[in-house]
Amino acid sequence: MLKYEGLLAVLIAGIVIGLAYSTKSGRGLLAVGIFLIGLSLTYALNWYYNSRVERIEDERTEMINARSTRNAYALMSALLFAEYLWEYSKGNTETATMLLIPLAVGAFVLLVSQYWYGRVM
Repeated sequence: MLKYEGLLAVLIAGIVIGLAYSTKSGRGLLAVGIFLIGLSLTYALNWYYNSRVERIEDERTEMINARSTRNAYALMSALLFAEYLWEYSKGNTETATMLLIPLAVGAFVLLVSQYWYGRVM
């Protein structure tokens, strides 16, 4: 059985590859779907592994969870923005425009997670 870190790495790689493929093929809605499915699978993976151990809930663990979620969304947004800049600099404005959809969704989720992190702090 794969460990948590291995499964998470495979999941993130799948999301990045799926987003790259969907934007290269010009399917913006597919990119949003892949992003949302990846987000759901990440939460499901965390839920599964956290359900197997006894959780200790205090302010520190909530802060750590909120911070790691915020950092993950920031990393995903940075990767999408780098792909956007790459496509735009190559002259693929149509593909770059399609990347704005998942980038906007990621920015919205980043703002929500920042709000949650600020509330937990």
